[in-house]
Amino acid sequence: MCTRKRDIIEFYNCYFVTTTFNSWLHLLMDERFYKIIIESLKFCIEKYKCSLIAYVLMPNHIHLILFYNDKPEVSGFMRDFKKYTSVKIRQLLQCEEQNGIVEKLKYEKAGQKYKVWQDRFDAVIIRHKNVLITKMKYIHNNPVKNGLVEKAEDWNYSSAGFYVTEKEMYIPVTHAWKII
Repeated sequence: MCTRKRDIIEFYNCYFVTTTFNSWLHLLMDERFYKIIIESLKFCIEKYKCSLIAYVLMPNHIHLILFYNDKPEVSGFMRDFKKYTSVKIRQLLQCEEQNGIVEKLKYEKAGQKYKVWQDRFDAVIIRHKNVLITKMKYIHNNPVKNGLVEKAEDWNYSSAGFYVTEKEMYIPVTHAWKII
């Protein structure tokens, strides 16, 4: 069976990105920690001229769907995002005297003292509309699957609410149908 052209996302500039905190630690403990992630995402979206199609911020990992209007720069985006958030999260943990958690983040290698994020991230090119829809459902269902909320749109740190109400979120979201 042949795919129809209208089902294919042009230019392959759409990515499903996942990154996880070191040792799967639950570092997003309250609003202040989420705010660090949100600020950094806003900055990187602006800097790298991309659109956020869907997202979920979980206590121990995040999922994003990014669409680049021009040349995709996922590695630069994630490098800047992780560098900024690593410093800010560690500083907040130290201010809060969360010494047990800070101790778990200690990492002495290549001049680095702490490791907030796992080294790598996953970035999968989304080439087809059906894959985009599947990934969006997966992202939005994460908080439900993990018992954080009963309905996906009730999780404050997700774009699920945007797709139900079309109200502005903490991070500006571009509706998926605008890219396909």
